[in-house]
Amino acid sequence: MTEEACKALDRLREGNPIVCSADAYHREIRDALILFALECADSNDTVRMRIALAEVNRLDNEHGYGVSAVAPNSLT
Repeated sequence: MTEEACKALDRLREGNPIVCSADAYHREIRDALILFALECADSNDTVRMRIALAEVNRLDNEHGYGVSAVAPNSLT
């Protein structure tokens, strides 16, 4: 795990929102957050798992990850 991903997870553990560039998020932080959520699920820590997944959702919306909600029919 890279230093930037470690810093992002530390911010999440402290209860702070993650602040990062779109490039860093797409390249490394999103994967680290999902792995963290899976580890939390494996250890039955559903609160941290939900917080991590909520942060993934927030950052997906902020950095435009996936299909755009504005124009979903543009794929056809």
